[in-house]
Amino acid sequence: MSGDRYENQLMSTTTYEAHHKQDKNFKTVELHSHDFSELYLFLKGSAGYIIEDCKFHLLPGDILLIPPGRLHQLDIKDSSETYERFVLWLDQRYIKRISTPQTDLNFCFTQASQHNAYLIRNAALSDRVRHLLEGVTASVCEGFGADIENEERIKSLLVCLGQFFLHDAEDSAVIGTGNACVTRAIDYITEHINEDLSLDTIAAALFVNKYYFAHIFKETTNTTPHRFVLKKRLILSKQFLEQGCPVTEVYSKCGFSDYTHFFRAFKKEFGMTPKQFYTLMKS
Repeated sequence: MSGDRYENQLMSTTTYEAHHKQDKNFKTVELHSHDFSELYLFLKGSAGYIIEDCKFHLLPGDILLIPPGRLHQLDIKDSSETYERFVLWLDQRYIKRISTPQTDLNFCFTQASQHNAYLIRNAALSDRVRHLLEGVTASVCEGFGADIENEERIKSLLVCLGQFFLHDAEDSAVIGTGNACVTRAIDYITEHINEDLSLDTIAAALFVNKYYFAHIFKETTNTTPHRFVLKKRLILSKQFLEQGCPVTEVYSKCGFSDYTHFFRAFKKEFGMTPKQFYTLMKS
């Protein structure tokens, strides 16, 4: 599957989407998150990747696992080089549906999240993943049996990655470079998301100079503390809305000062109003 909604970072199905892309002069998408899981295979180019407070320098064959709700961004180093990658998007409900009581196919994403082991650098696994992704992206979806064949490929992908975390992660999982101060700041933001999270407040809680903190945070995450907090609050607001929390109660639970601010930020970030999203989740 592929579609022109890829650049907008939105899924057009409730199952999965697979993309094989090559670009020159690629325009980087800003720091963002998804409601779905993302499997990313880097093939060619000069790029790095930022996931929360982890920065990675990408090499051909690197596999990235990006769980839902994780802020991330591609960092192109040289836009004149061809940038090539495979991307597989997986709806959380779809992963649950194709899992079994014995095998949770979301396991690789939960492990990546728990250990900050978002990047895998393993040649044999990379070859296997590429072969399966080539099958998914090349499949003619309308052909007889294509949906079943693709689902089996996706199951195989997630089984391979889950087995990797059980047996080989210590040797091949790459821990991203970060900054201890920024890591503590993100932990603090997460724990106090519905409270005052001004630059002064966060810096004081960490016992650091606010100007130093603002500089090191931007250097590590490629965004400002204010913007990071806003995006985290918006991610949380979607989770509350998905759980059926009334729109009028969500903004205070997520730390917004008033509904108007929440309304404008939500619509700008997601292209719809909170009420529209709430209605969509209930349908």
